[in-house]
Amino acid sequence: MTDTTISKSVFLPATRMVVWQYLTDPAKMERWFHPADAPLAEGQDYTLRNGRDGDRMCWGKVIEMRAPEYMKWDFTVGPMEGAMSTVEWHLADAPGGTRLTMAHAGLPETAEAFGLVLALDKGWHAFLGNLHVLAEADATGDYSATITVPATPETAKVAIFDEMDIWWSKRVDRSDNGVTVHFGGSHVSFDFAGDDDGGYHWHCRDANMLIEDVDDATEWAGTSLIWHIRPEPGGSRITLTHQGLNADLACHDVCTRGWQKYFETSLRAHLSGETPMPETR
Repeated sequence: MTDTTISKSVFLPATRMVVWQYLTDPAKMERWFHPADAPLAEGQDYTLRNGRDGDRMCWGKVIEMRAPEYMKWDFTVGPMEGAMSTVEWHLADAPGGTRLTMAHAGLPETAEAFGLVLALDKGWHAFLGNLHVLAEADATGDYSATITVPATPETAKVAIFDEMDIWWSKRVDRSDNGVTVHFGGSHVSFDFAGDDDGGYHWHCRDANMLIEDVDDATEWAGTSLIWHIRPEPGGSRITLTHQGLNADLACHDVCTRGWQKYFETSLRAHLSGETPMPETR
């Protein structure tokens, strides 16, 4: 065991028990990290897999658990060639939510292995960013979903920004820093509001969504799309969060089904070499 340690802290708008479920429940782990073969349990071996093809990604044993405040793993990945490290998770109450601290210790110290340490540091940073987005969406009830595709992050970004006519709608009007997407007599307009490690932000400045039994066609105005594109072995993991699309909007059910069609199915197909299903009206 060495002294080389990666440490991260993140504040999450969720209770410790909700965060604990994200750290131990296979279905929830899959949304931000990697799916587990079984719920994590003290004294038991675990395996986390690639969500796209099921290959083993990380594995080890759960050394200690004290729900919902502390957990410690033995941990390794393929490039570590069987060498074990440890990952410790600390959950503490914070005003409005939870402070989650992760410490990944016992990493190799040689100059030759520094690239692996950098890759692990970058990976943990991205995964905890995913967790933050999901916890925030859970707190508000906003739409949020993740797809895994066999395309590079660069290819995924091009598809999202420049190829909407292939996977979303055939009728797209682009401007220097935004886009208007048309569906029949409806339209929605976005300004690309910038990008940072929190994702690519699109702000909806105008909407006229003609939906049966929805009186206010402008409901999308003021909401935002946040795209996270993270590298995965052999591809990318893309999370779309539609901030503001929740049960407070009359179009919630219809629009959620729309994202299931265009994002979860059509964009995934486009980036997987399959046939997408854009709106053609």
